[in-house]
Amino acid sequence: MHPTHVGRLLQTDIGLQPVVAKALELAALSRLCIDFLPPELARRIRAVNLRDGRLVLLAATPAAAAKLKLLSESLGKFLSDQGAKVNSVSVRVQPEAAPVQEVTRRVHPRVSPAGLSALRELYRRLPDSPARRALKTLLDHQFKR
Repeated sequence: MHPTHVGRLLQTDIGLQPVVAKALELAALSRLCIDFLPPELARRIRAVNLRDGRLVLLAATPAAAAKLKLLSESLGKFLSDQGAKVNSVSVRVQPEAAPVQEVTRRVHPRVSPAGLSALRELYRRLPDSPARRALKTLLDHQFKR
């Protein structure tokens, strides 16, 4: 399934609307943060939550978190001036994963038995929708292997 198809499916499923809206809001806030911050620092952060006006940013390193904390008040003001409903910025550290080495052959990941069981249960609970049909395609694909 093509990524744009997945995006359309997610946007048309009424039950997923709040999740899609939150993801889009966080993506917009991330872009604003990137516009405000120095490029080297901007590459090391991402917005992960917004609740009650408090924006939570993850920093890839302790040094990036320290710099971001120094800028958090001015960043919050910038975001607010841009129309974002942000009244404070908090920072957490989540180190970057180790660099992934290139794989020379294509790997077809398998879903674990527990994962398949959880997906089957989700499929049974979902009402008829584009998301349910997409999940059916995924499950059918997993069982062909």
